[in-house]
Amino acid sequence: MTSLDQLLFSHSSHEITQLKEKDFVADFPELKTSSQNQIPVISQQIFGTNKDVYISKHSRFADYPTHSHQFLEINYIYHGNCQQTINGKTYHFQAGDIILMDNESTQSIKALGEEDILINILFRNKEISLDWLTQLQSHNSIIYDLLLNASIDQSKVSNFAIFPKEKTKAVLPVLQQLLTEYFFPSDFSDKMIDHYLSILMYHLARTLSEVNQEAILEKTNDPYTKLLNLIEHEYQELTLQSAADRLNFNKNYLSNLVKERSGQTFTQLLHYKRLNQAKLLISSTQLPIQEIAQLTGFSNRTFFYKKFEDTFGYKPSDLRKK
Repeated sequence: MTSLDQLLFSHSSHEITQLKEKDFVADFPELKTSSQNQIPVISQQIFGTNKDVYISKHSRFADYPTHSHQFLEINYIYHGNCQQTINGKTYHFQAGDIILMDNESTQSIKALGEEDILINILFRNKEISLDWLTQLQSHNSIIYDLLLNASIDQSKVSNFAIFPKEKTKAVLPVLQQLLTEYFFPSDFSDKMIDHYLSILMYHLARTLSEVNQEAILEKTNDPYTKLLNLIEHEYQELTLQSAADRLNFNKNYLSNLVKERSGQTFTQLLHYKRLNQAKLLISSTQLPIQEIAQLTGFSNRTFFYKKFEDTFGYKPSDLRKK
């Protein structure tokens, strides 16, 4: 058993009190004064004056009442199981699941047992939100940007997201390191926590896209959706003819379909994906820009530079300097 395990599985003073009282003991002022007619909202005072993130173990052994909050919250099922009711619907979670709840979502949690460990990660910065994750991903995903965002009724968008354990394997080591640095701080822990949090959020943005894309692609035989998926994953060498051959559709039919559904041509969509992928590689790697152009499907250097500047308003070299 690691030092982190020992800390998390040991009984906190609040858990000892709840075991003694055999009932929920309010851990925030808002919950002490709440009434049954009004859902309490936990305020940002939890962070104190200097903290931008607050991480804690959820206390076991008592039902946690329905509440809301003024910040983004991540729940990570570290061990065991957990039953939560989010926005009136009950969910059963297991170790490895991650739940992201945005501002104003409501939540209650059934009593956790001895082997059930739930971690809460709270963000003070209101700019960090589910919408921020969505926009972060849409900048690099043509299917996410053109299909998902266009097809969602914004009035019906959930203010929470569930990341099942099958999709969180890559991020679990990051969470382990984050928790270790937070609960056992040493030299440079603050800086390392900041970086681990950034990696965590990028992982969640990527996973949010994967989960939503799979959900939509499984439910549709729409040729437009299938074409967007081809562009998303095979943009380097894809042509309209090769896409038509793959999907068993007439080339002119696909061309007209893209124009009707997106307002753009197939070539414009293809360049949109290639340019955004090139932008990501320029900003996140040290690969030569000419090599990046070729990797993303542009064989003509002059054409790539012109399309990039026309699209983003600055040159590839300017982005690399930043």
